[in-house]
Amino acid sequence: MSLPTHGANPHYFLEKLGVRTEKDVVDFSVNTNPLGSILDQHSLQLQNLMMNYPDPNVTALRQKLGEAYGVSSRQVLVTNGAAEAFFLIAAHFAGKKALLLQPTFVEYQEACEAFQCEVHSLQLKEEGNWTWPFEELMDLMPSMDIVWICHPNNPTGMLYPNEQWELLLQKAKQHDVTVVIDEAFFDFTERAMRFEPYVNDYPVIIVRSMTKMFHIAGIRLGYILAAPSLITALSMKQPPWSVNGVAQQVGEVCLENDEFVRETVQFVGQEREWVQKELHALGLRTYPSFTNYYLCEIPKGWNGREWISYLAAAGVIVRHTENFQGLDGRYMRLAVKTRNENERLLAVFREGMAQRDLC
Repeated sequence: MSLPTHGANPHYFLEKLGVRTEKDVVDFSVNTNPLGSILDQHSLQLQNLMMNYPDPNVTALRQKLGEAYGVSSRQVLVTNGAAEAFFLIAAHFAGKKALLLQPTFVEYQEACEAFQCEVHSLQLKEEGNWTWPFEELMDLMPSMDIVWICHPNNPTGMLYPNEQWELLLQKAKQHDVTVVIDEAFFDFTERAMRFEPYVNDYPVIIVRSMTKMFHIAGIRLGYILAAPSLITALSMKQPPWSVNGVAQQVGEVCLENDEFVRETVQFVGQEREWVQKELHALGLRTYPSFTNYYLCEIPKGWNGREWISYLAAAGVIVRHTENFQGLDGRYMRLAVKTRNENERLLAVFREGMAQRDLC
């Protein structure tokens, strides 16, 4: 039986896996902020927001996003999560040639196939810690209409070198190839290149989600940064009332909390370093990451489905990699959680590996 194509929703994962557990579940498959939500410190007038129609143009939030990232509000389109952004972009490029760097987030391919795009894939290199094969990518660029790049990449957590990005964007401009940069996790790292300066003069579309940093997955809130003409074209494909009033107000509140973001980045970096060091001590290989999740190999002596079933029965849910091209279930993606949650993860790992004398 195939497993869910996304993390989160642990009850659904357990059902598909055919596993029952009486233990409290900790979900390491969901990559939201381990420190919780800034909304815990704010009170929203939910009744008024729910009773009244929202601003159909999302004017206030677009203005605040523009101010926050140094672009005009005409270069901002707020969406019902990043997922809506992907499908709007794919609709705009319906039937065109699209290139994906695999393994990567599955919704790019789903969106492209929904609009009959001709999908091509380029495999990332495990031996280089999942960096991109840059020369191959540059060679393929002129034959494509659109290239989708996740940065940091999901599920690997990798960033790509700034100097190579510069060359890639120049090539894209030269050959009129649109580059979609999914930055759903950009605010978890201080080392990522900033692409806002490119949206005016280069064929660049930036997609971001507010879900991860601000722990608001149920709200469904994302946005696109692009040239005004492209924003206009995409907005014409967007259903009316796409972004509800609660989501608009929540987005404005989130943008007022820079200190929360800084605290999160510091915490995630320190905790990721600690937990990866502990996993290495168990003899497990993890890969470098610049965000709030990382790849870890399945312990020797276990196959992937068997291991994640064992973990699930112990109340630990991890993100399987069976539907990530090139990973094929040989790894698991783990979110960076709190110290107590990470210690529980390690304890369950030790117990499972000890069953087969692996640690």
